[in-house]
Amino acid sequence: MTAKAEMEFAVEVEVLGRVRHKNLLGLRGFYAGGDERLIVYDYMPNHSLLTHLHGQLAPSCQLDWPKRMSIAIGAAEGLS
Repeated sequence: MTAKAEMEFAVEVEVLGRVRHKNLLGLRGFYAGGDERLIVYDYMPNHSLLTHLHGQLAPSCQLDWPKRMSIAIGAAEGLS
């Protein structure tokens, strides 16, 4: 991994470690060894948002566009 990639990973982990919001998972830790980079989050029950929007649960998903926008706005608030 290049020095630039190492720096970008370190910055990303630091930012993710500072984010606190009720709709975002907390960062538990990370691992950087050799060419491997892992980011560990809290467990999320009921699958992921991606699964509900585009995966196996999408056909039965009750997330209409107003609800999706509310989720997006809530996530954005966690970054500010």
